[in-house]
Parts: sequence; structure tokens; C-alpha cells
Amino acid sequence: MEETIFREVKALGQQLRQARKAKGWSQGDLARRAGTDPRQISRIETAAHEPKLSLLLAVVAALEMDLSLVPRQGASPQTARPKPEDIF
Repeated sequence: MEETIFREVKALGQQLRQARKAKGWSQGDLARRAGTDPRQISRIETAAHEPKLSLLLAVVAALEMDLSLVPRQGASPQTARPKPEDIF
């Protein structure tokens, strides 16, 4: 899978859903592997709520994926200021 940059929760949820389905897993399967409830997986995938970072990391790890931070294109370290949309 190639690197994808997310700027909104909905797109991240959709990507996680695709990764889960590619493995042939139900939301319950992923929830068990991530140590959470299937309702939480549903809420993440549909962007019904924004998960805690610890839960997001558990879901990503269960899917055998990496979550990384990359410098924003065109931003210099001296002038770059994080914007709310940079979170997701």
C-alpha cells in the first residue's frame, strides 16, 4: 500500500475500512485484535467520532500498518506552523 496523507477524519476512516476488508475481517475481528469494541471500529470508520490516539494506534497496529508524520510539502521548518487540518 502506498503512503497516503490524510487531512480529514472521514478519509482516514475509509482507508482503515478498506484495509480491514482487504484482510477479510469483520469489525468484530478488528476490534478483538485492537482490544476494543466493534462499535468503536464502526465509529472510527464512519467518522462518527474522533478516537483517542491510543485507540487509533492500536487499530493501525492490528491492521499491520504504520502511522507516520511527514513534513508538509512546501513548508520550511522555520516558518511551518501546524494548522487544525494537519491533524488528520
